[in-house]
Amino acid sequence: MELQRDQEVVESFNYGLPPRDQKVEQKLLINFSPLDSTDPAYPAGNSIMGVRIEFILPFEEFIIGGVLSQVIHVIGRQINQKSDLTEAEANEMIRPILNLIERMVYEITEIALDKPGVKINFSSNTI
Repeated sequence: MELQRDQEVVESFNYGLPPRDQKVEQKLLINFSPLDSTDPAYPAGNSIMGVRIEFILPFEEFIIGGVLSQVIHVIGRQINQKSDLTEAEANEMIRPILNLIERMVYEITEIALDKPGVKINFSSNTI
């Protein structure tokens, strides 16, 4: 599958203290949305997918959350919904966004806690 990626977009990224006397649940929502081109010359055999990841990662000392997205052009293939993708293809589409989240978590915790950053790993067999 040939992909051309637009720049990742950090819609929001938050680091904060956990609320007192309240449990925060971990959340990882991944959304794939087919997008229409506004360019009449856009190749008919290609597809545009919007990928958006919303997350909340609670830790004992802090909570990190945010929303990141990316527009991806799939060359030479029509994709109308997420079910048109294999699991491996979906994972390939989201991997750069997950890598960016992992990096941002590491960097912000290194700065905020003044010690080596927290390493997270989204590697999984399923999305």
